[in-house]
Amino acid sequence: MKLFLIGILALSSCAQWRQKDFERDLRKPTLDVAPAVATTAREDKLLEKFEVQPVETKPVATVGPAVAPRPGPRPKRAAVRSSSDGPPKGSGPSPLPKVAEVKVPETEKIAPELRRLPKDYPGELLDISQRAKKVWELYRPNHFIGQKIFLDIHYLGMTVGKIMVTNNGKKMINGREVWHFHARFKSAPFYSNIYELDDTVDTYVTTNEFLSTRYSLIQRESKQDVDDLQLHDRDLHKTFWFYHQKKSNGTVKDKKVEKPIPYYSTDPFSVLFLYQGLPLRNGDVYEIPLVNKGKILLLKSEVEARDTVETEKGMRKAIRVHATTKYTGETLKSGDLYFWFSDDKYRTLLKVRAKIKIGSVTADAVDL
Repeated sequence: MKLFLIGILALSSCAQWRQKDFERDLRKPTLDVAPAVATTAREDKLLEKFEVQPVETKPVATVGPAVAPRPGPRPKRAAVRSSSDGPPKGSGPSPLPKVAEVKVPETEKIAPELRRLPKDYPGELLDISQRAKKVWELYRPNHFIGQKIFLDIHYLGMTVGKIMVTNNGKKMINGREVWHFHARFKSAPFYSNIYELDDTVDTYVTTNEFLSTRYSLIQRESKQDVDDLQLHDRDLHKTFWFYHQKKSNGTVKDKKVEKPIPYYSTDPFSVLFLYQGLPLRNGDVYEIPLVNKGKILLLKSEVEARDTVETEKGMRKAIRVHATTKYTGETLKSGDLYFWFSDDKYRTLLKVRAKIKIGSVTADAVDL
């Protein structure tokens, strides 16, 4: 949720920042196309597996109806290193474990995708995934290509930044069709004189099961550059996190993490689109596992009520979702989150509010 919590410093100006100025700034990209992280030769193979490719299509006929897109190749299970191969050269993660069928009593009903697990797979994560599967079974795709939302970030009555959230359509990763969701955050010009932020988030989620596959966060700020890449391998039930930070004083920090994850899980950004496809009936409670930096974040989401939200184009009927977060029983210090989605078939994100130690930060949709 960092995307909606960024830019929370006290400001000394309340200059106006028009929407058209923000859109003009977005047409001047300053960010790298992909996160720059250090990898070994073995990890380069992993990156190749998660390389983003265009959706394969056949030429469109000049006469008659258009030819439907051809589905990509059937997904292949990743090759597994033999323990006799020995450790790979370099300082990357440990060798990939063998994958084996988990023996369970016949009376226990476990989905086929949850049976092929590493021998040392934590039982706690299997339990989390089984519970999450019930949430995923309620999901129905509710996205359209080209969907674009602009939000103003407010703190202490001032607009400190703007966010653009878009659906960039369908791509292919490892033979699987994925949605490409994108967000761009920029600090307001008057705030940039104090501390400039220009951040981008890209996430890729499978279209058939809505499982997060690839997540990246690129931060270009006054005092630091951050490249954060997370690859979620559903074949191995693992996440691979690569992190590179360079501070303005020249200090460099690199991190690499390899951890098991629940099969049914997503990331902190694509969960917004998961909400769109859920029933969101008053009183519904969803526990959604999020994978971030090798940790499992449990997002408990309760549909509290139907509200009315004020927007630039007038009052809108909305659905209020209250989300609380915790890591393995430890409640996060960042506080509660509230989301408002339009109470119609589109489920457009209208508003976000995050409680913090001093007041709250809000994000309000504009230019609807």
